[in-house]
Amino acid sequence: MSRLIAIALAATVLACLPAISATQRSEPARTLAELDEEFTAARKDLLRRCDSEGHAELGVIIDAWTLPEPAGRQLALAIPPSIETPACIDTDSERSIWADFLAARRARAAGIFEHARFLAGAFDRQPTRAELASPPADWNPVRQRSSEVVRLLFLTLRDDPTHERARAAAGWERRGDEWVWPEADQRLDRSEAYDPAFGWMAKGKLARHRDGLRYRGGRWVKAADDDATLREVNSGRQFASDHWEIVSTAPPVITGELATALEATRLVWWQVFGGFALEPAELETRLAGRGRLRPQPPHSAILCGSREQYLAELEPLEPRIGIAAGLYWQPTATIWFFVDPAGPPSETVRHEGFHQLFAESRPDFLKHRGEPGKRCGFWAVEAAALYGESIEKARFGWTIGGRDAGRGPAAEKLLADGFFVPLAELAALGRDQFQADPRLALLYDQCGGLADFFMNAAGGRYREAFVEYLARVYAGTVDPDTLARLCGRGYPELDAEYRAYIAAADGQQNERP
Repeated sequence: MSRLIAIALAATVLACLPAISATQRSEPARTLAELDEEFTAARKDLLRRCDSEGHAELGVIIDAWTLPEPAGRQLALAIPPSIETPACIDTDSERSIWADFLAARRARAAGIFEHARFLAGAFDRQPTRAELASPPADWNPVRQRSSEVVRLLFLTLRDDPTHERARAAAGWERRGDEWVWPEADQRLDRSEAYDPAFGWMAKGKLARHRDGLRYRGGRWVKAADDDATLREVNSGRQFASDHWEIVSTAPPVITGELATALEATRLVWWQVFGGFALEPAELETRLAGRGRLRPQPPHSAILCGSREQYLAELEPLEPRIGIAAGLYWQPTATIWFFVDPAGPPSETVRHEGFHQLFAESRPDFLKHRGEPGKRCGFWAVEAAALYGESIEKARFGWTIGGRDAGRGPAAEKLLADGFFVPLAELAALGRDQFQADPRLALLYDQCGGLADFFMNAAGGRYREAFVEYLARVYAGTVDPDTLARLCGRGYPELDAEYRAYIAAADGQQNERP
């Protein structure tokens, strides 16, 4: 089934479209606002009990549970493998309050999941005749809401990390009392263990690494001797995380930091662009409890121990590599980084990680001949990766986007300086044209601003349309006018809205959650 529901333009065809209303489906019993109101009331009562019974530390935990308003950006949530009872709970009174807190969270989670299921099942709804005759002000011809479904799915899991249907839909598997990725589950079946400094290894081999030994050239050597020598890439250390196989010539601890950053990047990407990775029908199937995510082949990464080594390896492939701190090399599906005294820049890891995740999350896209955006629409490939640069850590996980994050300030300055390339011109550029443009550095800053605009402006009005546009760019089915059609706005209108959105940042920075 197509990701996008076709909307006939001819009046004679419109008259034949079936009018299937979402109200014909069984809508959730309570709205999202009502679920929040019920939870807020329960939370206030729990805080009152904490105060009256002298449980200040528990009260702080409960009080901090509420998420902040997104404030012009998206929230990505850290999901623990299980529910952990805080160390401060050691009395019957505290255990009673904690149990009631979990019950309130589970009740809201169950309601949110029902909304996710309802939206996932509504992707094939045809527009009504009334909608076609008189489109509402926020009309958007993208009828699927996969990105919103994924957002609700992770809200469910934040409140209730043990929600089995939500866990399975998001790709985790149960192992005992915890939830793990399928790839980790396989390694645990092979009696491997994970260490943040060494990755997944057989337990005996890992014990030797922890004792200060390294395996090199067919024998065990002292870690200090091995770390003091810069290896060649073809004999680099192997580091396996849940979703990456990293070949590294850097010390293990630095490689482990890269692996941790990549895994966090993947979790954020999945929450923000899950609608790109899954067809709406597949997402509906998952939330209905059918289907199961199988272990996927690991992504490939290479970490060079020095910039000189990085340049020597990549200059034969990409002569201009000297201007980049990282590279996703699509012919071998590998991301490259190098170590500087401060380690790989986090924004570079996220940028290149996003490139890799977009390119490799859909097997059908990998089979597509040529590269994404080869004919047109290449700007969106870079814009989406630039959006990854705006990831920032928060108490609940991460934020992504915002006019004061990532390339937002540069985009604001660019517009203030009078530089602007209309979307109609940008959308028509293919990969080679875009990368050969003498304004390339300026185009990157504008693309960073455009990504934030399409993901967050007006509460995410164009978010679903932009994610669908990215899917078409990667599938090779895009044309210069695709984005305008998906947004239901002409390019001049979108240009004007972008200018207003970026200009609003002047003197009025987004409030950070």
